Amino acid sequence: MKEEPAQGPAQNSPENASPGQDGEVAPPVSAGPAETTELGVDDIRRALSARAAQPGSTDERLDAERDARSYLSRFAQSRITGERVYGGDHIEVLLGQGRRSVRAYQLSAQDVDLVSSAFLPPASYDDLLRDSEPFRVVLLSGARGHGKYAVAQRLLLERGHAILQCLEPDADLTRLDESSLRPGHGYLLQELGPDGTAAPLTGFELHRLNSVMRARNCRLVITLRDGVRTADPELGKQTFPVNGPPAPWDVFERHLRWWLGPQRTRRAEELLRAPETATLFTEAQSAGTSLARAAENARLLSESSAAPADAVRQVREHGSVRDAEEFEKWFNGLDDLPTQCVAVATAVFGGEAYETVSALATSLGRRLQPPPTAEHPERPRNEAVVATRATRLRRLNASLVGAQVASRHGGVPAKVVRFDDSRTAARVLQNVWEEYDILRHELPGWLKACAGHELATVRTRAAVAVGFLAELSFDSLRTGVLQPWARSPVRALREAAATALVIAAETPELAAPVRDLIQAWASGDAVLRATAARAWTALRRSDAGSADEAVALLDTLAATDSAEIIEAICLGVTESLAATDGHEARDALHLLRHWISRRDVQRRTVGELSFLFAAADLLEDMPADGGGTHRRWPKLLALATRDPVHQRDIALLWDAVLQSPETYEAATQVLTEWARMVDADAAGRRALARLLHAAAPTDRSRRFLLRHVATWNTPDSRAARSAGQILSHLDSKGSTP
Repeated sequence: MKEEPAQGPAQNSPENASPGQDGEVAPPVSAGPAETTELGVDDIRRALSARAAQPGSTDERLDAERDARSYLSRFAQSRITGERVYGGDHIEVLLGQGRRSVRAYQLSAQDVDLVSSAFLPPASYDDLLRDSEPFRVVLLSGARGHGKYAVAQRLLLERGHAILQCLEPDADLTRLDESSLRPGHGYLLQELGPDGTAAPLTGFELHRLNSVMRARNCRLVITLRDGVRTADPELGKQTFPVNGPPAPWDVFERHLRWWLGPQRTRRAEELLRAPETATLFTEAQSAGTSLARAAENARLLSESSAAPADAVRQVREHGSVRDAEEFEKWFNGLDDLPTQCVAVATAVFGGEAYETVSALATSLGRRLQPPPTAEHPERPRNEAVVATRATRLRRLNASLVGAQVASRHGGVPAKVVRFDDSRTAARVLQNVWEEYDILRHELPGWLKACAGHELATVRTRAAVAVGFLAELSFDSLRTGVLQPWARSPVRALREAAATALVIAAETPELAAPVRDLIQAWASGDAVLRATAARAWTALRRSDAGSADEAVALLDTLAATDSAEIIEAICLGVTESLAATDGHEARDALHLLRHWISRRDVQRRTVGELSFLFAAADLLEDMPADGGGTHRRWPKLLALATRDPVHQRDIALLWDAVLQSPETYEAATQVLTEWARMVDADAAGRRALARLLHAAAPTDRSRRFLLRHVATWNTPDSRAARSAGQILSHLDSKGSTP
C-alpha cells in the first residue's frame, strides 16, 4: 500500500526502499543529491493531482495504525481473559470497505458447537434472556471471570444466529452500517471500555445500531470491562448484569468431557480423578481461576496423551505466557536466537504475513549475532534444518491466521501471524526491554531500520511499537529513535516520529514530556518544525495539552513558505478531518476557515492546500441505498451532508480555492474527481449540487462554477449526470443571497 510522495522523484521515499540482502531490512534508499533537494510548493500541487486520481492514502495509513494499536497498545494491555482470540479455524474478515471497514473474525463451527453443548449458565441467565429479548444490541456487565463472553455467544445462538462474528477489540461501532453487516449473523464485541481508540458508545449511537441490526436481522452483544458503568440512561436500559457464575471446576469438567468426546469417556474419568488435576484449582497460584482459564485448561489437558501428572505439567507450561511471574521462564525456554527473534518480531509486527515477520526477525538476529566466518560458520556443514515454521509457532504459542488485508482496491487474502494469547505481544516487548540488555541495546536501531521498510504497514507498526516502549524508557527512545526520525529528510520517518508521540501521549505520565518535545521541535529548523506539525494532534489528545494549544501551534507553524512544513500541515490537517472524533474535525475546519480569511498570504496558501489535500484524499463509504448498492463518497461531501455547520464551512472553503489564483487549477481537478465519484449515485449528485450552490455566494463565483461544470456535460466526461444535476440546481435556485 503506497502513499503518493509529495517530494521530488519517487525513488527517494521509503515506499520504494528495497529489502537488503538475505532478508535484512534496508534503510531508506538514497538517490543522491535529489534526496536533500528542498521541496517547492509546485511539488505539493503535483502531489494533489496524484491524490485526486488515486485517493485513500490517509485512510490506509490510519487503518494500519489502528490495527497496530489494537494488537499491541490497546488490545494486548486491556485483554485479561485466557481465551484464544486468534488461531485455529478463525478467519479474519473485513466488514465494509476502505475507511469504514471493521476487522472481525468468524467463530468456527467447533467454537459454536462448544458453546451449544458445554455451556453452563450463570444464575442470572434466565432473567437476562427474557429481559434482553426486545433489543438488537445488548450490553453485558459483570465481574472479571464470570463468563460474560460465553454468555454473549450463547445469547446470540438462543436468538437464532448460527454464524457468529467477533469484532476487533477497539472496533469503531460508528463504522457499522447495513452495507457492512452480513444478514442473520450475530456479532460480539469484548471488553468495551472508555479508553479505547474508537469513538465512545452513546445513547444516540446505540439507537442507530439497534435500527441497523434490525434491518439486517442481526444482533450485537457487547461485554463491558470490569468496573465500567453506563451513566447514559439509554445505555443503562440495554445493560444486563451477569451474576452467579458456575463453579470453575464444573466448567472445567464439562469442557473436558466435550473435548474428549463420547469415545474417550474413560480418559476423561482418569484425568478428573487424578489428584494432580485438582491442583490446577487448589494451589495458591490457581486461586480465583476464571471460567475462561478453566475452559482453556480443559482444552489443553484433552490434547495430551501423557499420564495425568505429565499432562498437568504440560498445561502449566503452556499457561506460563499468561502468568506474569512465569513469563520470563517461558521466554528463557526459547533457547535458540532465531526463535527469540521471531517472538520479538511477532510482538511488534503481528498481523503481517509470516514471511515478512520472519525476514524482520532475521534482520534482528543479524544485529545480535556477528556475521559467520570460515572458522565459526553460522551453521555447520551438512547439519539438518529442523526448526520448521510449525514447530517454531507452537513454541511461541502463535498461529497463522487467514486474513483479508485492506487495500484501496479491495481485500487481499493473506496468512498473517499473531500470538494466540492477546497479552503476549505487550509482555514480550516489556520483558525484552527490561530484562535483556543486549536486546534492549539493539531494539531501537532495529525499529529505526524497520521504519524504512517498503511496506507502509510495517513502518506504521514499528512506530506504534516505539510509542508503546516510550512508556518504559522515554528518554532513551527520545534520543535514540525519535530525534533521528524527527530530523530525517524522509517524510515517512517524520511520520513515524509523529505516530509514536501520539501513542506515547496517551500515557498520562508522558503527556508533559511529549508536549515539551513537540514544542521544542516547533522552535527548530524547517525539518523539525515539519515533524512538529505532523505531531500536532498529540497535544490535543494528551492530559498536558489542549485543543487550543494544538491549534495555536499549527497556526504559528503555518506562517511559512517552507514546502516541507506546508506538506506536513496538509497531512496533519487531513488526518484530523479523517478522525472519528467530531470535535477534532470541527476544529480543523474552523482553523482552515480562519486561514483562508486572513490577508496573510502564507497562511492563506497553507489553508487552501490543506483543504484540497483532504478533499482529494479522504473517502467515506455511505450506507447502501434502497437497492443495496455500495456507495463511496468524498468524506468532506459526507460531512457537509450530515451537518449544516460543516456544509457552510466546506462551501466557503470551496469558494476560496476555486477563486484563488494559486489553487484554482488543482481545485477544479479535485472537484471534477468528486463529480465523477458520485456520478452514478443520485443522492451523491444531489448532495454535491446543494454544496456547490452554497459554494457560489456571488454572481462572479456562480458564473465561474457554471463555466467549469459545463465542461463535464459531455458523454465521455464520466461526470455528465453530475453536471446535469448541478446545472439544473443552480439554474433553479439562482445565486445565493
